[in-house]
Amino acid sequence: MRIGILGTGAMTEALGRRLARAGHDVVVGSRDPERARGLARAIGALDGTDHRGAAASDAVIVAVQDAVALELVRSLAAELEGRGLIDIGNPIDPPHFESRYGAGPSLAERMAEAAPGARVVKAFNTVYAELLADDADERVQVLLASDDDPAKELVAGLVTEIGCEPFDVGPLRTSRHLERLAGFEVDLVERGYARATAVRIVDRRG
Repeated sequence: MRIGILGTGAMTEALGRRLARAGHDVVVGSRDPERARGLARAIGALDGTDHRGAAASDAVIVAVQDAVALELVRSLAAELEGRGLIDIGNPIDPPHFESRYGAGPSLAERMAEAAPGARVVKAFNTVYAELLADDADERVQVLLASDDDPAKELVAGLVTEIGCEPFDVGPLRTSRHLERLAGFEVDLVERGYARATAVRIVDRRG
């Protein structure tokens, strides 16, 4: 599968490396294509290009800063038509790391509005890049929210392929809770916990 990742930060490096090792054609997209190509070489990805080039993929991961993510998705709405769009962002601000959207729609819901033809799945937003690093030995739980069941199943498959555990938390509206949960994790880290800190849901239903 061709997977585009928009952004060149720590999550792109960690996720891109795992996806490439799982056999996927990973394409890194950036406003600086040369930087994208350099990162692509470092992680074993297929190529590096601009955002628009990376968006021409079977699935697209939005891994840019949340402050610019929404406008970027809006600008790529035509390219994202019919594609799986994985939002890993968190619109949270210090000092209390609460959502800047309050009780309103999440970043993922706003992406679905900005690119109405995209098949949006919220995932990986509660996972620090350190948990996906080469030396990480935890089986990371990845919480998934989406209104598109086939897209959610596709992402769950990718999660499993890279050695993590998918956990379906429900419709896309549930991503509001996931973004708040990420804020809680960031607050823990700011108070001294390791950046490899994460919350795990235990389901004891028979």
